[in-house]
Amino acid sequence: MRIWPIIVKELKQLVRDPRSLLMNVAMPLIIMVMFGVGYGETSENALPVAVANLDQGDLSWAFVDELSKAPGIKPTCYVGTEEEAVDLVRKGKVRGAIIIPEGFSENIKQGKDAYVKVVVDAADPFTPAVINQAVTSAIYGFQLGISEQYGAVSIRMQQETVYGPSLKRIENFTPISMGLLLHLVPMTLISLSICRERERGTYEQLIMAPISRWDIINGKLAAYTIVSMANMLGTLGIAIMAFGVRVKGPMVDLLLFSALFLMCSLSLGMLVSVLSRNQLQALGTSIFLFIPELLFSGIISPVEYISPVIRYSITYTTPMYYFMKGFRAIMLRGWTIVDVVEECMALGIMTVVYFTLAIVLLRMRLG
Repeated sequence: MRIWPIIVKELKQLVRDPRSLLMNVAMPLIIMVMFGVGYGETSENALPVAVANLDQGDLSWAFVDELSKAPGIKPTCYVGTEEEAVDLVRKGKVRGAIIIPEGFSENIKQGKDAYVKVVVDAADPFTPAVINQAVTSAIYGFQLGISEQYGAVSIRMQQETVYGPSLKRIENFTPISMGLLLHLVPMTLISLSICRERERGTYEQLIMAPISRWDIINGKLAAYTIVSMANMLGTLGIAIMAFGVRVKGPMVDLLLFSALFLMCSLSLGMLVSVLSRNQLQALGTSIFLFIPELLFSGIISPVEYISPVIRYSITYTTPMYYFMKGFRAIMLRGWTIVDVVEECMALGIMTVVYFTLAIVLLRMRLG
């Protein structure tokens, strides 16, 4: 076979580069293990909800017990008024609120129709469907449980939303697309910068110039920041003007928060570039770092569905998680940057750590 020598050559080159070999062989295995650990547990993974039992009757508490068994939700707060329950949803303390109105028990005993009110956060793409399905399941189980004593009863679900009443599909996907634009793309591009200098032979000229590590790192960060911010403004402008995407919060706050996230992404990418020996390693490392963020940052599933082990070791230590929370809050809920100060602090700390490590570990010599 004429292609056999090429196959042998490529395999030898791969074996000679242990880091690249480790990335290609170990990355799929590690990702699969993380995915299994992250989503393997289901018993405790549920969205937190608040319950306001305004009826206080025996049947209403029986329905609360049924809610605690419903898959997908977990009552974590019990309050005395509907306003308290809705306020917890608005502040992001819980994902939804279930209100049992006065007269619930009495209406069922008299054979009248009854209802429960469900208030969900429409700014979250997963919440409404999960909570509605769980409450529907609880209503069905409750009806079966009381059918022998009270016969067939009709209990309907009345849904309301906060930060709604409805969102376009593209508005729910805009934070995801902006996260990819401001994280994966700039992190990957800048991760190749130092490696490209080394492979092209221009790194020697760079380190011989009368500039410091600080100048090299900051110069590259500034260049990629300008390009990435221009891309972000263009993309967001098209989404707003061409597709009618609504930004409920202050645009200045949204841009400032996005810029902070971009600096964190670029700092992480620069650290990857400093630690990598060639462009292949840099590219593989960038992808390896991004895949866990994609899986465990709340993009494809609520973070409450992730096991505590992965949540505390990966989810809460990745920039994408804090960006998705903050960006959605400003864009879809109308919050200000003051309201997402915790997310800003987390991104700021990560930026400082990545930036400092990149400067310290940058070798101002060849080899």
